[in-house]
Amino acid sequence: MHDQAAGLRKIMGHAPRFRVLGLFGTDATLTALAGAHLAHALSLRGTPLWLVDEALAPHNAATCLGVVARTSLDQVLRRDGPAVQALIEAAPGLNCLPIHGGLPWLAGVPERRWRAAVADLTARPPQPECLLLLAPPTREAVSLALCAPERLLVLPQGRQDLTRAYALLKAVQRSHPSERWQVLVMQAADDKAARTTFTALQGTALRFLGLRLRWLGSVPSDPALTEAMRHLRQVREIPAERPAMQAFRRLADVLVHTAEAAGLYPPEEFCLKMWMFSRLLAETPPEREHDAQLS
Repeated sequence: MHDQAAGLRKIMGHAPRFRVLGLFGTDATLTALAGAHLAHALSLRGTPLWLVDEALAPHNAATCLGVVARTSLDQVLRRDGPAVQALIEAAPGLNCLPIHGGLPWLAGVPERRWRAAVADLTARPPQPECLLLLAPPTREAVSLALCAPERLLVLPQGRQDLTRAYALLKAVQRSHPSERWQVLVMQAADDKAARTTFTALQGTALRFLGLRLRWLGSVPSDPALTEAMRHLRQVREIPAERPAMQAFRRLADVLVHTAEAAGLYPPEEFCLKMWMFSRLLAETPPEREHDAQLS
């Protein structure tokens, strides 16, 4: 009866909206921190989600969330174990899924094995309404985050980081373009200064890449967040009233209320499309990789 009701809601357009967001950044620690805090803030709003974590400890989201990834999905599949062994509950409704190897690894997984893994993962409730794909530092060009139709660029405030941010945008766009990029500025002195950083990057991206970046918001420089980064403190250990924590809650609200392009397909269908995309790239000559799209 529950399955019939879920199917009817989907047909009538009332199924839970499923959003996929790829996280990229110029600073490994800040990007992992932003991913962990956004995931935690979304879960507090009642949005069940998975955080696919390709980065290694300690510069990964799992460390920020205070969970230990004893095994990753690629390791589980290599020993033919159930895929759900790799899923770690970090908070109610929030699960981390460590995966290492990116698109080249996924392309090497047999289709039947991947379908079985997806069926295993999607059988575990609650099913995600949001999937955050955290790209690993220095390996963005092969990250699973390239499959995300929406992307979020995380960068520190300041002109010194603009060159690196533009280089990252350029590299990703030239191989696997997307028209839907948002920008999150971390460690901002204030909102005005953060927007100045964004405006400078936005102008360069529009002029040289024809890419219109969208503003998501900023997170203020906060000693509590800095100390948490330095001492690897968990997200839950930072007082909720701190300015940075309040900013992440506001950002989660913005993400939830701007999910206009979400809900195109359920989690299991996206995971299968991701596998097909990886196989397509593996079979595509390097000079034609930019023509490959996840659709």
